Amino acid sequence: MKKPLGAKDTTPFHKKGLDLQQKGKQEEAIACFDKAIEIEPENFEILYDKAISLQMDSKFDDAVRFYDKVLESESENFAALVNKGLCLSNPDINRLEEALLCFEEALRTVPNDLGALSLKGYTLDRLGRFREAIMCFDVVLEKQPDDLNITINKGLSLAHLGRYDEAIAYFDRVLQDEPENLFASEWKKDTIKRRDKDLLA
Repeated sequence: MKKPLGAKDTTPFHKKGLDLQQKGKQEEAIACFDKAIEIEPENFEILYDKAISLQMDSKFDDAVRFYDKVLESESENFAALVNKGLCLSNPDINRLEEALLCFEEALRTVPNDLGALSLKGYTLDRLGRFREAIMCFDVVLEKQPDDLNITINKGLSLAHLGRYDEAIAYFDRVLQDEPENLFASEWKKDTIKRRDKDLLA
């Protein structure tokens, strides 16, 4: 966007904000971005960077508002869609249906992004839509068979469906590569207990 003749330059404020953001000083970074936004309120790059700092400072509702400002004019901004979804899926907000819509829209923008597909799978699992979650995890594992986080999460979804032996096999895959993985170890123990309890019922 071309600035009017004689308008102040946002670059010093924006650059300083980014530097403070990298140093983890989010409140100070936000103050710099605010000064830049006063000069250029429609500069979507600065609005996005402020949203990032708000998100990093755990101010998720505020971050969502700024991602929305970016998306008003850049509806296919992949990074804004993914980060908005991450904010909405945070347990402090837990607006999972809205988060899912963000990840789905991000995947329409970049259909083969495995990160967004993983996030969609995690969200579907949290919504109790385990079969759909497994479909997402399967696509990711086809491309990245060594992704241990996705392997664990597929195991969890299988366990939620009562497919205990399959779930245990996925936890064992993780433990074969990482014998000290506490998540896989604990979920395997829990799944065995649930399986044995169901067999006795």
